[in-house]
Order: sequence, then structure tokens, then C-alpha cells
Amino acid sequence: MLIHEIVRFCDSEYRTADTMHICNNCNHPSECSGNCKKCLEQVHYPSSYPNGKKDYNCRNMINYYVCNYTSKYASEMVYLLRKSEKLSILQDYRVLSIGCGAAPDLMAFEKYIYETGSNKSVKYIGFDKNKLWTSVHQKIKEYKRDIIQNSQFIYTDVVEYFQSHKIDNVNIVVLQYVISHFYNTNQIQFIQDFFINLVEKVVANKKAGEPLIILINDANSCYTGRDYFLDMVKILENKNYNRTFGQFYFDYNIQNDAQRYGEKHESNEAFSIEGIDLTAYDPWKVCSSAQLIIEID
Repeated sequence: MLIHEIVRFCDSEYRTADTMHICNNCNHPSECSGNCKKCLEQVHYPSSYPNGKKDYNCRNMINYYVCNYTSKYASEMVYLLRKSEKLSILQDYRVLSIGCGAAPDLMAFEKYIYETGSNKSVKYIGFDKNKLWTSVHQKIKEYKRDIIQNSQFIYTDVVEYFQSHKIDNVNIVVLQYVISHFYNTNQIQFIQDFFINLVEKVVANKKAGEPLIILINDANSCYTGRDYFLDMVKILENKNYNRTFGQFYFDYNIQNDAQRYGEKHESNEAFSIEGIDLTAYDPWKVCSSAQLIIEID
């Protein structure tokens, strides 16, 4: 499966790098510790690391990230796909993924199609302005299976792209850990405009008579933008779209009742990636996100 191909590739790339994983021409804003897990923490929790790494702008860190997080993120998306009422209506899946990274959502669609026993296929467009994902994306494009018919990647800021472009022929939109990225990079003030542009440039061009599904999967914390999820629902309502929605969460390390975001998933277990020794990365074995699914008629 795709998840095995990509994680195996990134594991190999990481292991063949310098033993201490200190990059040549290191661009760390202070000092590289030689610990990619620490750098990821700095990106994900910027308020705790004011002098830390700001983004995924290191190839070693990218490879480590894939091995550490891919199973978690793909699993979270599979759980959400299982909650959809409209996926069964769609003849195929034409996915627009914003901030796609290593495309764990594409991996989730492949697994979901296998487990449901359907003969549906996926066409995938991934947006990510970080060109360090290029080698991973090339491996994805080389992956040839009937389920994944086509995958393409666009390296630009989707906010800027929407200023002059529209996207049609899409029936699924994925926002996976995008809203928290807005928050962590001090851009959360732009989230409303982003949602409006998403409706005007994508939803408005949906195929008549076919549902369009929006899947939001992100950190379960009001401090990283979770409370903005429902703004998308309100914008659709204000524009008179006929839509239903559902909220979901995983029961992992719940700190207060505000994290019980809608319906609890029956499990929080992330599926394992067999045949690859990932002990060195201490990958996540549980899901922890908050989720919103919006289905538009």
C-alpha cells in the first residue's frame, strides 16, 4: 500500500543521512540539536520555543516527520471517512487536499476503498507551498495502482492561488492540520477569508447533483484554532448551501470537557505499518484529533 511505500522511503532517506542528522548549511534560527523530534516540537508548539524551528524546512526533519506522524494522520482520516453518509453516493473520489504534506489523506482513501471492497478510484490534487516535499511526492506519483489513478501536486500558497484561480471537478476537500498551521504561524486572522475563498473558488464550482464533502481534521485544542471549524458551516449557511455536518473526537488525554468535540470515535488506535522497524521514531500509536465533516448536496 502507499503508506508502506512512502514510510519505507523516508525511513531509508533518514537512515542514510549523517549519523547525528545535523544538516549541512543548517537553517535553524538558533542551533540544531541533532534531534529532529525536538525540532518538530518547536514547530508544533511555537509559544514554548520562541527561538526554535519555525517550519518544516529541513529535509531530515521532513523524513523523520513522515515516519513519526503518518500512521496517526492517515488513521484519523480513515475514522472520519467511515462516518460519512455521502461517500457511498460518489462514483469516484476527486480530492483537493490543502497543505497536503506527505498525503496521509490519500493513503487513508486507499485503505478505506480496500476495506469497503468497492472498485472506486481516487484522483488527487495536493497543495503545499513547501517544495521539500518534492521527493516524497515523486514517489507517490510513481506508485501505480488501480485505486490511485492520478496524483498531482502544486507548490504554491493556496490563499494566493485562490485570488486568481478557481478549481472545479472536485467532490472532496481535505483540510488536515491546516487551521492549526494558520494559528501557529500567526495567520489565524486570515482564516475567514480563506474559508470564503474556498467556498467561492471550489464549492461554487461543484458538479450539479453530486455531493461535495469537506473533511477537517486538526488538533483538539481551542488554542490551535479548533473553535474556528464551525465558521465554515456558518459561511455555507449564509450562502444558502444545503449542508449537514458532524463533529467527532478521539478520547485521548482529554483535559477538559471542551475537548469532547461532538461524537466520540469508538477507538483511538492508529493502525500499524507492518514490516518496517520504526522504533527509532517512537511513532504515535493513538489518534487524538478533533474533526468536522460537512456534506453539501
